[in-house]
Amino acid sequence: MKKVTIKDIAREAGVSISVVSYVLNNNTNVSISEKTKEKVINAAKSLNYTPNSIARSMRTNKSMVIGLATLWNVSDSVFTETLKGVDSVAQKNDYSVIYCNLQKDQKGDKIVTLYNQRQIDGVILLSYDDSSGGFNETDFIKNVKKNNMPNVIINGSTEFPEVSYVYIDYYATAYMAVDHLYKLGHRKLCYMYPNKSEENSIQSIQRINGYKDAVEQIGIYSSTFLLNIDSLNKLPELMTSGDRPTAIVANKVNYAVHLLKMCIKLGIRVPDDVSVIACNDDHYASYLTPPLTTVKVPIYEMGEKSAELLFDSLTNRKTDIKIKLSNKIIERESCSKVKQGKLV
Repeated sequence: MKKVTIKDIAREAGVSISVVSYVLNNNTNVSISEKTKEKVINAAKSLNYTPNSIARSMRTNKSMVIGLATLWNVSDSVFTETLKGVDSVAQKNDYSVIYCNLQKDQKGDKIVTLYNQRQIDGVILLSYDDSSGGFNETDFIKNVKKNNMPNVIINGSTEFPEVSYVYIDYYATAYMAVDHLYKLGHRKLCYMYPNKSEENSIQSIQRINGYKDAVEQIGIYSSTFLLNIDSLNKLPELMTSGDRPTAIVANKVNYAVHLLKMCIKLGIRVPDDVSVIACNDDHYASYLTPPLTTVKVPIYEMGEKSAELLFDSLTNRKTDIKIKLSNKIIERESCSKVKQGKLV
């Protein structure tokens, strides 16, 4: 079957070849009426026209590809949801997305080479919250900036000028969890801390600060009992003490899993004896016993927004935009209202 060309589209639409080229390449420097644009697009669709991406790349001096760089495991829901969001915007702009593994390229040297070879037009960094300090976000950003490479940072720990960021609002996840419990009538809480490998990470510190500020500003008593995975065997002591909480806020879902298992083992009923909420969400939270109430970070939307910022940078060179998207309470069955001092 003969391949459809822009000459065929021009003949079908009754316009010149140059007009077809301007419309299909979205040339903003030429004024073309909406009616003519519509005729060209309809003609291209009716002829099942498939653009030659290599030829288009040569004409526009663009690769029509952006990179998503990260150290996150590709099976992790944070990576997959981010990728889905980025790809949805890329497709709208007739772009493709490639995965750039930073495991052996933490400064982004290979990514810069791809950019200089016109194999990608820009990069989105899904930064890695590594409390051990293995990944240096600053070095990566300095490298891409030095090479004038358009970039956007997700989940960043830095605030470079002339760099756009989409931040995860870890602080607000814990603050929202406390506020949600307060609205359910809870006035005595306990926080389940992360383990030692995570306690100094950015997300853990910000969540703990959000929790502490919330209980102080909203006016809720917080147990002085230090609850973490290592101290779960002391849960009966906590639940029978004067510090007994009516609800527990877990740093993340994976910690809440251990808490729920221990509650089942000890015969502590959730949410009848104590409510539980986690400061993030995960795909398996709804399958726990009971299904876990969580604070969902808009990962997919962050992927979308970061891609939109990158394409703004590619077309208008807009930079230095800082965004935090709103989190959302996902109500399931691990939290109950309190009435007259008792859970109901």
